[in-house]
Amino acid sequence: MKKEVYFHLLFWVTYMAIFTFVEGGYNNKFDQAFYMELGYLPFRLVVVYLNYFWLLPQFLLKKRITTYLFYSVATILLASLLNRLFFYYYLNAIIFPGWSQGDFFQAYKFLQSSMIITSPMIFLIGLVVMRRWVSSERRAQLLESEKIKAELGYLRSQINPHFFFNTLNTLYGLALKKSDRTPEVVMQLSELMSYILYEADKELVPLSKEIDQIERYIELEQIRYENRFETDIEVNGDVELCQIPPLILLPFVENSFKHGVNKSSKDGWISIRITSSDGGLEFIIQNKVFDETQKKEGKNGLGIANVKRRLNLLYPGSHTLSCKKLGDIFTVHITIHKTI
Repeated sequence: MKKEVYFHLLFWVTYMAIFTFVEGGYNNKFDQAFYMELGYLPFRLVVVYLNYFWLLPQFLLKKRITTYLFYSVATILLASLLNRLFFYYYLNAIIFPGWSQGDFFQAYKFLQSSMIITSPMIFLIGLVVMRRWVSSERRAQLLESEKIKAELGYLRSQINPHFFFNTLNTLYGLALKKSDRTPEVVMQLSELMSYILYEADKELVPLSKEIDQIERYIELEQIRYENRFETDIEVNGDVELCQIPPLILLPFVENSFKHGVNKSSKDGWISIRITSSDGGLEFIIQNKVFDETQKKEGKNGLGIANVKRRLNLLYPGSHTLSCKKLGDIFTVHITIHKTI
């Protein structure tokens, strides 16, 4: 409230100073110009603040344009008449002694008074409309931000049960076999679940953490498939400095295992290249295709569609994602030009 009062005081002081300087500059009689501005001030205040506190909020901002114009014109005409009376019968004799004023009913004098009184109102309407527009833009941005956060939360919530289900299946299979590696799987699974539960809700994590989970997931799959495939993972750049949304790369690794590893064959392979440079990120993952459905799911599957939507929300216009099959090799290529 105090800030608004100070703003209005500053506005009127500045407004009067400018017009005193302009009008007084014509004949170097700044004292006369100042007194004239003081004479106009009460009538300007009435017109301006009737608009500010009543006409604008009650009519103009509610789009009752005709009613607003009627009351505004009536207010301006009445204020102009009172201003003309004040100047004609009182103030002009003080400021300009001995000056013949002529006939009271001179149309151009009323028009002149109206324009002088109305001029601050133009600034007022512009100010109110601008402030309202800025406020509206801020609300829209806030709503959009909250909408994006809610959608990202929903997308992450879709991914979490998916990984839990797969990793628990691995553990269940080993338990049935009474495998000696069951404790190792439990430990790896515990670390992976910890990441999904406690890190996945964060907006950003170091790239190194996502890579740790990728390597952990690969170890679990190697146990599950009894090392029936080859993996090659290459990491370049500063993975600690680079920040990415959690679970943005891991779904593609899971997808590669789903379609690129065959229980009845030992010639499956998966290749991963991760490069962080110049504030950006490049991720390339390739696998041999055993399951022909990967071509379709690579474009429309839930996991990849999920990540694609997250990338669109987080990096609009600053990333690329391509999924393609060439022969028996399926490739996913992600480029983020500037990580968050």
